[in-house]
Amino acid sequence: MEDVDGDAAVGGRTVSGVIPHPPKTADRVAALLPPCFFAPAIVAFAAALAAAPALLDDVHDHFYQAHVLALVHTLTLGWISMVMIGVLYRYVAGLTKVPVPRPRAAVAQWATYVTGTTALVTGFWTGDWALTAGAAGMLAVSVVLLATNLWPMLAASPKRGVAEVGIALATAFFFAAAVLGTLLAVDKMQPFLRGHVLTNLGAHAHLAGLGWVGTTIAALAFRFLPAFLFASLDLTAAARRIVVVLAGGVVLLAATLLAGGGTAPAAAVVATTLAVWVVQVVRMLRSHRLPFDWTTRHAMAAVAWCATAIVLGIALVGTGLARDGGPQLAAAYGTAGLLGWMSNLVVGISYKLFPGFVVATRTALGRRPIPITVLLVPAPLQIFVFVAFNAGTAAVVASLLTGNAPAGIAGAVALAAAAVAYAAATARTLLRTATDPPPWSPLEVLP
Repeated sequence: MEDVDGDAAVGGRTVSGVIPHPPKTADRVAALLPPCFFAPAIVAFAAALAAAPALLDDVHDHFYQAHVLALVHTLTLGWISMVMIGVLYRYVAGLTKVPVPRPRAAVAQWATYVTGTTALVTGFWTGDWALTAGAAGMLAVSVVLLATNLWPMLAASPKRGVAEVGIALATAFFFAAAVLGTLLAVDKMQPFLRGHVLTNLGAHAHLAGLGWVGTTIAALAFRFLPAFLFASLDLTAAARRIVVVLAGGVVLLAATLLAGGGTAPAAAVVATTLAVWVVQVVRMLRSHRLPFDWTTRHAMAAVAWCATAIVLGIALVGTGLARDGGPQLAAAYGTAGLLGWMSNLVVGISYKLFPGFVVATRTALGRRPIPITVLLVPAPLQIFVFVAFNAGTAAVVASLLTGNAPAGIAGAVALAAAAVAYAAATARTLLRTATDPPPWSPLEVLP
């Protein structure tokens, strides 16, 4: 496996059960900033799913409600996106061998992003559309600041591989989603947008969900997973084509939603491309040369949930939101994608990446090395999180499709338990960025 300064993933050579750690770097921003994103991200994850049982009745009624929007944006912006941005600062610097070009802009980007996300969720929760619009505008500025650092590094890379292409496209989608989200918030105070509010909202959701998050995941899965598994199958050439076609399908889907036209052709392109991605990832997983661990099992579950989201998305195109059950089908589709597909991958990969990033940050701070075993999430807790999270997601999706509210409540409680347990365990890992554990045996492995 290559390290972060190569193409494959963050980390050095690994064996089963040992977390790879990044090589030393002179780029302090790339080393110090990621934990600043990870810490609020795990808080957002726990807070969102802890609130989910109380909001499930609202989700069953209709997803377009203020508190539900607050919940969704806590997960998308506060949880998934914060983890991804933190990873990208470190990963892109290593991938391109270029230091973060504008350190002050990076710090400003972190501050505006955390502030903007907090204000946006607050605005949704309280129904304050002026606050929501202002926060959305701040997030758009934050995405521009992110691009001013990532795009020059990507442009300096001699390659145009799946990671470089995927990250460039994904950040462009991120900006488009932020701008459209700002316009939607302003439209709530002073209507000016054409089209139906739900189709406009659908365009925003797919630019953010499939464009920003989905494209990033589709690209980086072909880099991280082979590194963690020592996969023998190289799919990077096919992966780049998948990412480019997926991006084109997302553009077409968003455009047809905004225009109020038929979405079937665009949805077919997106669904087919994601189905190909699923098949290729399964092929890659089957070529593993290391034993499966809980990171890999989360990836396998994510692939299954991606396939489920494809089926639900196709059903939604055929049913439409206007018919009975349409809003609940849309909520099930979103739950399968947001929790089942995307969050499963983020949780699983974080078990590998968070310890390595903590090691890099401690090195940049000049702190003494600590055993890698101190930074690991205990295996029994990983098992509990995997089972509770996926069983809970399945119960909530089934509840939305069948109207069985008690099953949905049970699933939401399981999700809350999994998220709180995960957040507590990974907070322990992240705290080691600045604190030392009790004395350890000299026989323990140091990074």
